[in-house]
Amino acid sequence: MNQKTYQLPLTFEQILNLFLQLPAQQQEQLIQEIKKKSLKNQDEDLLSVFDRIGRNAQAKGLTEETLEELLVDES
Repeated sequence: MNQKTYQLPLTFEQILNLFLQLPAQQQEQLIQEIKKKSLKNQDEDLLSVFDRIGRNAQAKGLTEETLEELLVDES
């Protein structure tokens, strides 16, 4: 098993690559969630959105170690 680690914060390209590794149904769910949130935060730029997502994930207990486990490259 190859493990790929990422330095936080993630770049847009890394986020996009991780998104593309998700199954289609999860991709669609994420897109719909982003659309809902973007209607509420129309003045918020993309980097602010990603910063907010990161803070929310950390507040819910996401650690760098957990993130590394989630981002394991099994190819």
